[in-house]
Amino acid sequence: MIEKFKKILPKKLLARLLLIFFVPLILIQCLAIFFFYDRHWEKIITRFSNIASNQVSLLINEYEKSGEFSAKQMASNLNLKFMTTTQIENNLISYKSYFEKKTEKNMKDRIGKDLQVYFGKEEIILFIKTEKKILKTYIPRKYLLSETPTILFLWIVFSSLILSLIAFLFLRNQVRAIYKLAKSAEEFGEGKEIKNFKPTGATEIRLAGHAFLKMRRKIKNYIAQRTSFLAGISHDLGTVITRIKLQLELLNGKPEISSIKNDVNIMQMFLKEYLDYSEKINLNKYTKIKVLDLLEEVIHSSKKGKSQKILVNCNKKLIINSDKNCLYRIVFNLVDNACKYGNKVLLKAVKIKNNLTIEIDDDGPGIPIQFRKKIFKPFYKIDSSRNLNQGGSGLGLSIAKELAGKLKGKINITESKKLNGSCFQIKITDSNLDRV
Repeated sequence: MIEKFKKILPKKLLARLLLIFFVPLILIQCLAIFFFYDRHWEKIITRFSNIASNQVSLLINEYEKSGEFSAKQMASNLNLKFMTTTQIENNLISYKSYFEKKTEKNMKDRIGKDLQVYFGKEEIILFIKTEKKILKTYIPRKYLLSETPTILFLWIVFSSLILSLIAFLFLRNQVRAIYKLAKSAEEFGEGKEIKNFKPTGATEIRLAGHAFLKMRRKIKNYIAQRTSFLAGISHDLGTVITRIKLQLELLNGKPEISSIKNDVNIMQMFLKEYLDYSEKINLNKYTKIKVLDLLEEVIHSSKKGKSQKILVNCNKKLIINSDKNCLYRIVFNLVDNACKYGNKVLLKAVKIKNNLTIEIDDDGPGIPIQFRKKIFKPFYKIDSSRNLNQGGSGLGLSIAKELAGKLKGKINITESKKLNGSCFQIKITDSNLDRV
């Protein structure tokens, strides 16, 4: 029962706050109006109708005893109008409200005659049938029905609406402050620069905002220190490795030099990946990119010193608005990874509506399902022995995923149905906005 009730409740904070505010308000108003109308107003109507019924009964008795002239004089003294007629006017029939029906019923019960009541805007007309004639009496409407409860009811409704509107505006401002905090936290998690965030709203929300800014500064300082440390080490080691390579060139005559050169090249490749990983990723101005040209540039760079066969399936007119350098690095890292483990690579690019999808299939050994999420972690390798002669440092896929996130895209891994290896699928949203 509780679970079903939870499903009905709104999920957003503003809707829940409005529900908390409006439910008690509406409930209290309904109870107040019910008790007022059911108790107070009904008593007033009954009392007014009883008084009017007594006055009409006096006029009837006076008419029966002393005649019409005497009854008219008595009606004048009571601020009523009295006359006799031969027929009831049918054109006076009109719609009767609940309280008018209640008044009519009380008067019929009280007078005890064949009575018909018609309610006008200013007067109420009573027709009483007697043996000789039909008695017609005019009673001012205000003697029977009071307009004060109606005015009170409208005042309660309209004042509640105005107060509810004011409460809604204040609640929306508080929720907006929470939304800004959540949005800034999400953007910071995606690695974006937060420029215009300022804690606003209630004291508790401001405290949470200041705590977030403090946490962001600490994380940025920590990342900057670690990145600077990694970049410094990589740069220093790169200098040493360059000197070692120069000395190895001078000792080219010895047979063991080739294996040493291979180790030095592997170390240089690792250092390059470390530098790429430590480099701060910034989005440049978005431009129109011919996808086929970009894929051909990637193939040209990836095939240097390699014998893999790379096929491309892409429309010549396919264009996307994005950051060319970031998109190039994403595709290059994934193609380079496919070339390491497969002899044949297939690239396919398709644009559906506003989304570009690039699929990279290879005929390599594939990636087991249990490793498909882990391989995007920095320095992670499926090969537990971490053989330096196989693959790279484990940073290429991590860099590709981070860059894809910058472009509001994602990378998925599935089993290749075309080449029976792995299939990396890049999904990037086309942007028509130029960003700096």
